[in-house]
Amino acid sequence: MSLWTQRQNKLGWLRHLNIGGKLRIENIRSIKNYRIFQNWSPSADFAGFSDINLIYANNGSGKSTLASLLSPAQSPEAWRAGVSIEVSETGITEPRTVVSANDAVWDRMSVFNKDYVADCFDFSVGEAKALLAIGKVNADREKELRAARTRLDDLSRLTDSLAKDSKHRQAGPSTVLKSIGTLVTSTLGGVDGYGRGYDARTVAKRLPFAMPLPERKKFNADEEIAKAQSTFLKEVDVPRISATEPLSCSDISAVMERVPAARIIAALAEQPERATWVQDGLELHKGEHVCVFCSGELSQERLDALNRHFDSSTRELQNELRSLLKHLEALVSSLGTAPSAFPESGLLYPEFRAEYDVLRDALKTQIQNDVTDLEILREFLERKQQDLHVAAPLPELWRNRTFTSPDTSGLRKILADHNDRSTRFEAVRTAACQKLEAFWIGEQQATYTNALREANDATRALEANDKAIKETRRAIRKLENAELDPAPPAEWVNQRLHTLLGRSDIRVEPVEDNRYAIYRHGEPALHLSEGECTALALLYFVRSLNTGGRNRRDQIVVIDDPVSSLDENFTVGASSLLWSELVQPSVCSCGAPQGCLCGQKPTRDCGQVFLMTHNFELFRIWSNQLDRLQSGVMKQGRRFKILELQAQGKRVEVGVARRVPTWRDWGSDQNKEHKALRTRLRSEYHYLFWRAASTLISVQGDPTIEHEMDAAIILPNICRRMLEGFLSFKFPALMGDFRLQMQAAIDQLDDGLTRQRLVTYLHQYSHQERVETTRGVNRPEAVPVLHAVFELIRSQDASHFGDMCTALELDPVLLADRVPNQLSDLEAAIA
Repeated sequence: MSLWTQRQNKLGWLRHLNIGGKLRIENIRSIKNYRIFQNWSPSADFAGFSDINLIYANNGSGKSTLASLLSPAQSPEAWRAGVSIEVSETGITEPRTVVSANDAVWDRMSVFNKDYVADCFDFSVGEAKALLAIGKVNADREKELRAARTRLDDLSRLTDSLAKDSKHRQAGPSTVLKSIGTLVTSTLGGVDGYGRGYDARTVAKRLPFAMPLPERKKFNADEEIAKAQSTFLKEVDVPRISATEPLSCSDISAVMERVPAARIIAALAEQPERATWVQDGLELHKGEHVCVFCSGELSQERLDALNRHFDSSTRELQNELRSLLKHLEALVSSLGTAPSAFPESGLLYPEFRAEYDVLRDALKTQIQNDVTDLEILREFLERKQQDLHVAAPLPELWRNRTFTSPDTSGLRKILADHNDRSTRFEAVRTAACQKLEAFWIGEQQATYTNALREANDATRALEANDKAIKETRRAIRKLENAELDPAPPAEWVNQRLHTLLGRSDIRVEPVEDNRYAIYRHGEPALHLSEGECTALALLYFVRSLNTGGRNRRDQIVVIDDPVSSLDENFTVGASSLLWSELVQPSVCSCGAPQGCLCGQKPTRDCGQVFLMTHNFELFRIWSNQLDRLQSGVMKQGRRFKILELQAQGKRVEVGVARRVPTWRDWGSDQNKEHKALRTRLRSEYHYLFWRAASTLISVQGDPTIEHEMDAAIILPNICRRMLEGFLSFKFPALMGDFRLQMQAAIDQLDDGLTRQRLVTYLHQYSHQERVETTRGVNRPEAVPVLHAVFELIRSQDASHFGDMCTALELDPVLLADRVPNQLSDLEAAIA
C-alpha cells in the first residue's frame, strides 16, 4: 500500500473518530519488559493523569521511554512484551484497557520526540540551494522520490546488460540445435532427408523423439553409423556343404583290434608285403595250375594252403579297412573344399565382417586340424592293412573322437543376413539414421533444456526489469502528483523560528513540491544544527495538528523534551508556543478557528496534553502558568496535574536493589497541597538543593537499601548540577571547569575526612563532560558523600546555606552537622 493510500485511510479513520467523545489516557497500568521499566506498575497511591500533564524528570528516569511507548510504532518490542494502558471516553461509563499496538486510540495520538524530529526532515543540496522538506509525510515522500529515481537509474543501466545477456541466452538453444544438425548432416549427409535441408528447425521437430537414457546406455553408435554410411552390396551365394557320414574312431579301433581266423602261413604272416603280393597273385591264378611268373606247377595242396591263409575272414577285414580308408578319403576331400566355398568378408556389409572373419578363420583352423588328424588315422589303417594278423588298437586318446563335416551354420546365417540386408538395404539404412538422430538428440537434450531455461530466465529478467521501470516511473509520477501535508507558509515559519531561536540569521523561502530553500545569512544553509532542526520540527508539529481533517479537540498530544538541545532563549519561546497552541482556548466549539460566527464559545485545543521535560526552566515556567491558569480554561473542564518521574531504588531481592521509575505528585488544580513547595522552588538550583537534601534526610530517618540507593543515584547527576550552580557563583573565574572549582573549594576545607570524601567524589565525576545518569556510587559511601557535599556548601557560604534551608524549610543540622567521623571500610579501600 502506498504512503498516500495509508495516509488517506488513516485520515478517514480519524474523521470517523471525531464523531465520538473526548478520549483520555487515565493511567499506564503495567509495562512488562522495556528498558528501565521491568515488570513495572505504578504505586497504588498514584491517581493517574489529567487533561494537562506537566512531567519533570531527570535524565535516565524513563521519561523518553514513556513517550515512545505512547507511539507504538517507535516501541514495537515493548508492546510485544506487554503494555497495559487505561483509557476513557466521554459517553462511556467504564474505562477500558488498551494492550495492543494496533488499537484505534493510537490514531488520535500525536507524539513529538527525538524520533519525530529524526523522521521529520529530508535535507538535500542541489541547484545551488539547500532544499528542505518538513513533516514526516513530506520528508518520506522526498526520500521515496529520491530512492525511486535512484532505482530508475539503476534499472535503466541494468537494461543494457540484461538485453545483451538475454540476446546471448536466446542464441543458446539454437546453438545446441545447430550443433546437432551439423553432426547429423556431416555423418548422414549421404542419406535422403539428412542432407543440406536438415537444420535446427528439423532438429526441433525431432525433440519429442529423443532416445531415453536407458536405451542410450546400450546403444552402439559406431555400428549404426556403419549401417547408415554403407553402400549397396550384392547378395552372395550361400554354399551348401554336402554332409559326410561321421567317421568314428571307436569303430576304427574295433577293426584295428580284429585278427583273421584262418590257418596262416608263417612265412606270409611274417612278411606282410609278400602276403599282399601272394594274395594278388592268387586272384590272378584262379583256374590255373602253372605260375605265370616262374612257370612252375601250382599244386592243389599249395593252392589249398593259400586259400586257407586268405580265407573269408581275412577278406572281410581287408574290405572293412578299405571301406574305412575310402570314407576317410571322402571326408578329407569334403573338408578340403569347405573353406573355399565361403566368399571373402569384403563382399559383406561392414557390420557382418568382423564376426564372419572370426567364424571363417575358426573353420579353417578346425579343418586344418581335422585333416592332419585324419592323415594320422590313415597311417594307422594302412599299417593294419599290411599286417592283418596283428591286433593294433588305436591309442586311448583317439578312441572317443569322431570326425564329421564342420558346422557352418554361423557362417551361413551371416551370409543369409547379408542377403536379407541387401534385400532391405534402404529400410535398414533409414532405421539406422533415425536411431542415430534420436541418440544424438538425447545426448544433447539436457544441454538444450538448460540453455532453454537460461534463455527463458534471461527473458523474464529483462521483462521484469522493464516492468519494474514502468512501475517505478508510475510511482514517481504518483509521488510527484500526490497531495502532501500542507507546508506552513514561509513567513509564518520565519516569524516563529526567529522568535524561538532568538535570532534571525536563518530564513526559509518556499520552492516547488512543498519544500523550502533554507538560507543562513543569505547563503544556502548546507547544514542545520540539532537545535535548529528541533525548532523547525516543533513548528511543523504544532501547525500539523489541525491539518488533514484532524480536530485538536479529539487528539492526545505528547511533547517530550522540546528544548533538550537549545538555550534558555529557545526555552521561553518554546514554552510560549506550546502554551498558546495546546492550552489556551483558540478553537470554536464547532471546530472552526476562534472568531467563528456561529456564536459558540472557544474551547480547548487538545483533548489531553503531556509535556515531558528535563529542562527545569521549562518545567518552572509551565508550573507557574498552570497555577495561574485562566478561569476560562478551567470552565472548559481543563484540569492539570504536575508530576515528577524519579528513578528510585527498589529492592528486588535480599541485598539487591535497582532503579525503578516512580511517580511523584507535585499537585494539581484540585490539590493545592504542593503548591507552596512548587512556589519555593524558584529555580533549578532550588530544586536540586531541595532534592538532594530531602533524599539525605529520608535515608537518615529510614536507612533502608532503597533510600541508600536513592542517595547513590542522585550523586552523579543531582549533586553535581547543584555544585556546578553553587560553585559558579563562588568561583566565577573558574566557571565552566568543574574540576578546578571543586579543587579550589576542597582546598579551603579544614576537615580532613570531608576533604577525603569530596576528593573521591571529584575523581569519579569531575572529569565527565556530560553527566552519566545511569551510574551511581556504591551505597555505603553515598550518604557520607552527600553530607560532605552540604558541608562543603556550608563551609564556603554559611549564610547562603542557612538561607536555602530556611527557604526550603529544611533542618540544616540534618544536612551538614551529622557527618560520620570515620571512614567506612569501602572509603578506606578507595582512599
